[in-house]
Amino acid sequence: MISTGLLGPFRLTFDGINDAIPRVSPGAYALGHTDVSGRFYVDFVGRADTHIRDKLHSFIGSATLFKYACLPNAEAAFLKECELYHAFKPPGNRTHPDRPSGTNWECPRCRFFRFQ
Repeated sequence: MISTGLLGPFRLTFDGINDAIPRVSPGAYALGHTDVSGRFYVDFVGRADTHIRDKLHSFIGSATLFKYACLPNAEAAFLKECELYHAFKPPGNRTHPDRPSGTNWECPRCRFFRFQ
């Protein structure tokens, strides 16, 4: 099975998020659920360019669990989100992750933004 390389899973609740994520940071995350054997399934991936805790708070009620990684900057968060998107093809993500406006970053897997 492919690994997300993220920490968790943790409960997608206010306390679960605040207890798991100790600081303000950009980051990438996966929302999902576990099967009866405890294996985590990725249902949706995303990123936060500045504050992953705040971003995850907006998803409370949409899933039961999350995994995450704090990353050094928005570009690293974008690259990790792209990696997760291609590795897991989550059913909740209908389109390729967008890059932040004003950047020319490319997806490392498909070069999606190469000529845009």
